Amino acid sequence: MRAIVVMLLSSLSLQAQPKKEALWAPPKDDQQYRKVVREPKDGKLTIPMTLHPMGVKIPLSRFYLTPQYSEMKPGNRVPTFMRAYMEQDNFYTRELREKRDILGDLVLEDLVAQIKGNRELGSAMIIGGLAYRKLDGDQLFYTRGRPLGDVDEGARQLTADWQIWFNIREDGIGTLLPEVQKMREHATLLKIRMRYELGTGDFEKAAYTARTFYGLASSFETHPTLIGLLVGIAIQSICLDAVEEMIQQPNCPNLYWSLTEIPAHVLDSRQAHGGERILSDTMFKPFTDATGPMPESEIYRLMKLYDVAGSMTEVMNTSGVSRLKYNLDAPIRSTDAKKVAAARKLLVDTGMKADHVKSFSDLQAIVTADIRKYELLLDEVLITGSLPFPDAMKAGEAAEKRLKDEGGPIAQFFIPTNRKVVAALARIQQRVAYLRVVEAVRLYAHEHGGRLPAKLADCTVPIPLDPTTLKPFDYTVRDGVATLSGGVASYQPVDPRANRHYEIRVKK
Repeated sequence: MRAIVVMLLSSLSLQAQPKKEALWAPPKDDQQYRKVVREPKDGKLTIPMTLHPMGVKIPLSRFYLTPQYSEMKPGNRVPTFMRAYMEQDNFYTRELREKRDILGDLVLEDLVAQIKGNRELGSAMIIGGLAYRKLDGDQLFYTRGRPLGDVDEGARQLTADWQIWFNIREDGIGTLLPEVQKMREHATLLKIRMRYELGTGDFEKAAYTARTFYGLASSFETHPTLIGLLVGIAIQSICLDAVEEMIQQPNCPNLYWSLTEIPAHVLDSRQAHGGERILSDTMFKPFTDATGPMPESEIYRLMKLYDVAGSMTEVMNTSGVSRLKYNLDAPIRSTDAKKVAAARKLLVDTGMKADHVKSFSDLQAIVTADIRKYELLLDEVLITGSLPFPDAMKAGEAAEKRLKDEGGPIAQFFIPTNRKVVAALARIQQRVAYLRVVEAVRLYAHEHGGRLPAKLADCTVPIPLDPTTLKPFDYTVRDGVATLSGGVASYQPVDPRANRHYEIRVKK
C-alpha cells in the first residue's frame, strides 16, 4: 500500500514505430549530457538563481497556476485520470519509463535539444503522449485520445471522489491503493512537458500545464489517507521545481500575482486525517468495542497484525521482539498491580462500562488502555495540524514528550507520522512564499534598471512572511548577489534538504 511508483509517457505514436529499437537511446556515461543535480552541502540546500527583469503580463489570469473557474466543468477527476492509463497502456511501459527518467533529469537545454534532434523521440514522447486539450489553433496539440489530454481535462473537473471510504471502513489497514500508485506517473510526464514548453519559450502553455499539475495534486485533498495526501504534496513539489525553473527563463512574465493567487494552505489535510482516524478506529475496534474477556490467542493474533501494519516501512529486529516492544511469541504478563489498576481506571474514565472492564484479563486491560492512550494522544496531535507551523511543532513536541512518558507501545508506534505530514505541508507553503519573494525581487529589478532591492521592504508589492516562522525571510545583498533564506520546514532538528538558501543574481 505504501509503495509509490514513478512511471512515464507516450502511446498512439508508438504503434506507428516499426521497431522498438527506433526509439531514443539514453545517453551513455561517456557522453557529455548535463543532469540537474541538487544536493545539500554544509548543512543547507543552496539554490542559485539568475533572474531576468520582467513585469507582469495582462490579463493576469493567462498565467495563473491554479485551474480557473472559466476552465472548470462538472465531473469526477479520478476516473478521468485513470482513463489515461486504460486507453493507452502501451504508453506506460517499463522501457519507456526508464528512458524518460533519464530524459527528465537532463538540464533544460539538453532536454530540448534531445527532443528536437530525434524524430522518434519527439513523436513518441511529445506529440504522441504529452498533447493538450485544444488550447489554441495549433492542431498539433489538438487530440482527445492522448494520456495527458485526459489528465488536463480531469484536473479541471469540479470534484475528486476516490470512492474508497467504504473500503477504508471495511478493510482498514488492508485497504489497497492502486489508484494512488498510478497518479504520480502523471506528474513525471507533466514535468517533462512543462520543461519542454519552457525550453521552447511557450510560457502560456507552461502555465496551462502548471494548472493541470495543481488540479492533479489538489485532488488528493479528498483522499482519506495520509499516504494519498503525501503523494499530492510530492506532485505539487515536482510542479514547484518546474515553476522555479520557469521564472529564471528569459522573457518569462513575472509570476508574482500568479503565485499570490495560490491558496495560503496549498493543500488541505482535513479529509486525510479523517480517513486515518477511521483506519485506526477500524483496526482497534476488537479491543475498544469489547464487552467481555477476549481469548489470549486472539489478543496475540491482533498484536501481530498491528506490528505488521506499523512495520511496512521498517523491518523487525532479529531478536524476535516486535517494533511494538511486546514479545509476541510469549505471554505478556504484568506483575505490577498498580499498573493494571491504572489501566482499568483509564478505561472506565474514558467511557467504558465498569462491569465490562472488570471482566477483562490483565493482559486485555493493559493492551486496551494502551490503545486508549493512543486515541487520546492522536486527538491532541491531529488538532495541532490546524495551527501555524511553529505552533504546531511546539505542540507536537509537547505531545510527543507525553507520548514518551505516558504512552504505551502502540501509541509510541503509530503517532509520530503526523508531524512528518505537518512539516511536508509547511515545506510546500514555504516554497510558494519563497517564489513570491523571488518574483517580487524580479519585479523590483524590472522597475529599477536591473538593480536588486537593498531590502525586501523596498519592493512595491506585499512580501509574505515565512510560513515556518511567521517572521520575515532573511534577505541580504552583497557584491551583487542577494541571499534569501528562512526557517527549516522539518520535524527533525537537522534536515539539510529543508534548509533552503537562494542565491539570486540579476542579468541586466
